[in-house]
Amino acid sequence: MHKLQISKGQTSGNLWSRKPTPDKFGCVLEVSRTVPSGKFTRCAFSPCGERIAVSDQLGNIFLFDIHKNRYLHLYSGGKYCTALSFPTLNIVVAAFTDGSAKVIDSGTQEVVGEISEPRPITSLSSHDAGRYILSTSTDTGSLWDLQTMNKKRSLAGASGIGLKEMLFVPKSNVILTCFRDDSVFAWDCETMEQRFTLLKQSQDQPAFTCFAATSNGDFLVAGGRSRYLHVWRLSDQKLHHIVELPERVKSIRQLVSLAQIFDEENNTIFGVLSQDGVLRFISLNTYKIVFSVGGIAGVIEQAAVSPNSKHIAIVMDNGSWQLLSVKAITKKVNPAPVSTVKAVAVPPQSMKLVQKSEEVRKRRCLKEPEEIGNLTKVDLKKLKKILKGFGEYPEKYRHFIWRLLLKIPENTESYGVLVDKGTHTAYEKLQESCPMKSAKLLRILQKVLSCMSHWSSIFSITDFLPMLAFPFSKMFQNNHLVAFEVTATFVLNWCQGWFEFFPHPPVNVLTAVENLLNHHDSRLLQHLSNCNVSAKVYAWPFLYTVFSEVFSTNEWMVFMDHVLSNHPGFLLCLLVVYLGLSRQALMGCTKLKDFEYYFHNRNRVLLTRLISNAYQLWESCPSDIHPRNYYKPFSPLPRGDYPVFNNYPEKVVDYQLKERERILKEELEYVRERQVGEELRLHTDQLKQQEEVWRREQEMLAEAEDHRRKVLLVEENKLSEQRIRLQAMKRELRLSEVKVLDAARKNFMETAERDHHDKLKYLEQEIARKAKLREMETKGAVEEVALKELEMEIQKGLLEQQLAREMYVSRRKQEVLSAEQRDVEDIARRRHDLDESLREDRATLNVQNAQTDLARSAVKNMALKHDRDTERARQMNAIYTEMALSSVRERDTRARTEREQLETVIREATRDMHEQILDQRAAVERQRQETKATEERVERLYTEIKEIREEPPSEGDKENNSMVPNRRRDSVDRRQADVLQHVKELRNKISDENRSLLKQ
Repeated sequence: MHKLQISKGQTSGNLWSRKPTPDKFGCVLEVSRTVPSGKFTRCAFSPCGERIAVSDQLGNIFLFDIHKNRYLHLYSGGKYCTALSFPTLNIVVAAFTDGSAKVIDSGTQEVVGEISEPRPITSLSSHDAGRYILSTSTDTGSLWDLQTMNKKRSLAGASGIGLKEMLFVPKSNVILTCFRDDSVFAWDCETMEQRFTLLKQSQDQPAFTCFAATSNGDFLVAGGRSRYLHVWRLSDQKLHHIVELPERVKSIRQLVSLAQIFDEENNTIFGVLSQDGVLRFISLNTYKIVFSVGGIAGVIEQAAVSPNSKHIAIVMDNGSWQLLSVKAITKKVNPAPVSTVKAVAVPPQSMKLVQKSEEVRKRRCLKEPEEIGNLTKVDLKKLKKILKGFGEYPEKYRHFIWRLLLKIPENTESYGVLVDKGTHTAYEKLQESCPMKSAKLLRILQKVLSCMSHWSSIFSITDFLPMLAFPFSKMFQNNHLVAFEVTATFVLNWCQGWFEFFPHPPVNVLTAVENLLNHHDSRLLQHLSNCNVSAKVYAWPFLYTVFSEVFSTNEWMVFMDHVLSNHPGFLLCLLVVYLGLSRQALMGCTKLKDFEYYFHNRNRVLLTRLISNAYQLWESCPSDIHPRNYYKPFSPLPRGDYPVFNNYPEKVVDYQLKERERILKEELEYVRERQVGEELRLHTDQLKQQEEVWRREQEMLAEAEDHRRKVLLVEENKLSEQRIRLQAMKRELRLSEVKVLDAARKNFMETAERDHHDKLKYLEQEIARKAKLREMETKGAVEEVALKELEMEIQKGLLEQQLAREMYVSRRKQEVLSAEQRDVEDIARRRHDLDESLREDRATLNVQNAQTDLARSAVKNMALKHDRDTERARQMNAIYTEMALSSVRERDTRARTEREQLETVIREATRDMHEQILDQRAAVERQRQETKATEERVERLYTEIKEIREEPPSEGDKENNSMVPNRRRDSVDRRQADVLQHVKELRNKISDENRSLLKQ
């Protein structure tokens, strides 16, 4: 194990000076930083599995290349990295806490794009092709196109439930969305239609926190806050198992998948990172812990497995990350512990718990054969001896032997560039031209054909290429890279000269076959010629299908063992011998359809005899027509970049490509027009249906209207009859009412007459009582009037005093105004005197200035004679000027002091006047209130007197009319009128004074 420390400011360097050997824990490399706050947090592998992207707490992204033994600093984000992904060979996507994700080119070390979400991104998942990537936050999920940096789709409505994770299913176009309520939905990546839904069948609280799909896309594993794993089979969308982990596992933090090492058929190995920091790899077939990582060396925070399953990267709690070798772990790390996981539920229908003992479920893990490592040392000659001795290669090692024979270089980076270009337009509709039951095999074939078309444009218009590549894609369907390189190697060597006459069949190769057939069986060739069957019919189908149509799978593999182990021209010998062995059947055919059927279906040809005769023909064939003359020796694909393939007529191919593009555009235009026409037809049909529905509704409405009219006529007739009966009943009721009213009227008249007599008696008694009361009230009123007269006289005196006071106030006010007027005039006069004095001073100063100017001019004329006199005159003038200015300053100061004193006097006088006015207003308001109260009392008295006067006298009053003489009544009226007149005058006077005060 090698330890590497990256210091601050160090941006690149070598991983090791000498490739280390793994330690007892399988660790190859341990990387740490000397910066205290620079602990590593996340890691991710590239698609080739030889490059690792790692982030630290400061947002720095490092790239470690195991193949090139180099590391370099890619990007400095300055924020904590929340998610990391490596979708293609040269593109790294890093998400940060601000919700943004940077798309970084590892070749140029530049940011080529950016995607962002409103909240921090918690996980990233990339498609197998590397073009699309899924970003997941707490309430939002988005599908991004990394070529255009645009958001293709967005998952809405997840804020209420909460989104946990979105991920692509490997080797498919299915997107899984996992929510916080433990529900899982599957969507199609292209059409975004919902495929199916996975639900947890137990009623427990939501517990899933992490999800992972196996590398072959067959199973989905979910784990969370418990030690139980839920495993769904995605093919039938059913819960396959519920797996119970050991008791020391309390919760699950991460799930990863391990491909093709322990279970090549099913790929059911996945890793479980629990809360104790131990990464356990479990097989879904045996339900055993195959091996475990961590626990002793340290606590694991995060883990990643390379796609080629050679390495495991783990981030430790001490801030370092380690690179582990899977091969070393499986051989040297401690074996699986005694306690194993077990399937506690098998729920296809009944969901009953199944418990099996350790011995029943004990199976052997698949081990890599030890002999494979020795095959690289076997000579090709020995392989040929084995082939001739046994007739075929061992089926167990056939894949490896073919790769060894063809010298497959496994150019991962070059192949990744071809894969990144996506599906070629020529093979987007491969399902229509080559329908298959297996969707997986169709995708693999489509991928291989697209890579071939991106490698050379001629393969996009080669019609027989799918039939040529199909058997190789089927045989190497678990390794797309090998399938592509095997197909490319076969095309470069065994298809030499096939494209020189493109788009026609290879005339040179067919001529060589015809010459060989003429030498081997001239009679058969003559029969084929007589039946107008050319080499294009009897030879070309065998070549472009590589005999896959006439042999079974096992026979074809044995057949290809001999083809790949010999010179490329040996294929022509096999073809000629196959025709010779079919001589009897072909001689019996005379129609072209019979020949075509024979050459495209399986026939009774013994494979061993075919191969032995082909070897004999290869040895005995004349040199002038030997197939070796038409083919060059075998030449493998070089390492690094793939060679240029241009062995074809470029003009013809370019013309066909242009024609194909033109036809494709016309087809797209036709499809678009057809779609528009179909939409118009559907719209027309919809309008017709709506019109038909409207017509039926109108007919129904008309029928309903006629029915309602008939019902209304019947009801009107019934109502008229009822009205006649009601009128007769009303007449009878009126007659009975008249009789009842007449009887009631008579009773009422009698009762009213009795009541009238009773009321008259009561009124007479009441009149007598009121006469006595009136006499008593009259006496009291006379006494009250006398008291009122005294009160009015007192009030009159008070009013006169008030008027005298007001007159004194008004005279005082006039005196104050006249004094203020005199003060203002005095101030004006003083101001005028000051102005006059200032003018005089200024005139004097002007005169002095003029004299000074004259003196100065005289002094200037006599400057040479009278210097001393001039100096004395200048001093005297300065003294006079200073005296004049001082006198002017004293006058100004005096005038300013007098002005301030005058302003102070005016302010004090104004304040006194304001206070007097406020006091007067308060007094007037009090007087107004008193006057108003007096007026109210007088009016009440006047009202009482008027009521007494208007009351009619009784009989007793008429007899004693001498007691209340008319003279007193007249005096009361006069007093009342005088009082009212006086009150009105007072009111007018008060209002005039108030108005004058307000004006002031």
